[in-house]
Amino acid sequence: MTTKPKREGAGKREILPPPQPPPVKKQKTEKENDKPEVDLKKIADALMASVLGIESKEEKGSDKPASAKRKRSGEKETTIVEVDSIIGMRARKNGVQYKIKWGDGTQTWEPYDNVMDDDLIDEFEEARQIEVYGDDTLAAGDEVEVKNMDDGFENSWSAAVVKKKEKGNKFTVEYSSFVDEDDEPMSESGLERKRLRLAPPAADKAWVPVVGEIVEVNEDDCWWEAFVEELMAKNKVSLKYRASDEIKTATLGKKVRPCSWLKMDK
Repeated sequence: MTTKPKREGAGKREILPPPQPPPVKKQKTEKENDKPEVDLKKIADALMASVLGIESKEEKGSDKPASAKRKRSGEKETTIVEVDSIIGMRARKNGVQYKIKWGDGTQTWEPYDNVMDDDLIDEFEEARQIEVYGDDTLAAGDEVEVKNMDDGFENSWSAAVVKKKEKGNKFTVEYSSFVDEDDEPMSESGLERKRLRLAPPAADKAWVPVVGEIVEVNEDDCWWEAFVEELMAKNKVSLKYRASDEIKTATLGKKVRPCSWLKMDK
């Protein structure tokens, strides 16, 4: 059993630089005070946003709806087209591609790196998860997995047992692998239905993923989502974890399984 608070930061493993002393502010002279201040970083951000076709920080803070944009090359000129939504997903040898529905009604397949708004991917994947898991009826005693929301643990799932159903389609669960400071099984209440799924089955012995596919890997008592980078000898695969971008090697079997919500297009 693991104490859940010790999970903090385990997914990222970042090495932070030593703290730097605060800069000493130079006092302005009267002449300097008369000069208008020019925010070079703000100007650079605005220029970069214009070139790349994305919203600047000021636009994101305004009442305008947030959206990703992309420059599309035509025969004579280049225009900026707003994204409507992501409607599909497929795996290719060079990685995952998303099917984009553009504001002008056209649809194209774009590589993962071309999707500049992470919220679009989150919305698409959450909708897929609700579609796959939403019809399952949950009751006390059911073995489930809980979607983690902590920083560094995004897209990972932890085993638990449903203790009771609350009002408003929310649930109380008791974690299977985490304990509190008193070494008692850790419980959590008020969990939304969309954060719960019945525990998926183990992978079929004949299952082999494809390069670019998203799989789930068991580590630190969580199931983590990872991209398949390479298929290796002796049933080993090279994986890139989604939460941390770490690349690790794993062996197919009990510790690696298909991503159960994933519906890949051809």
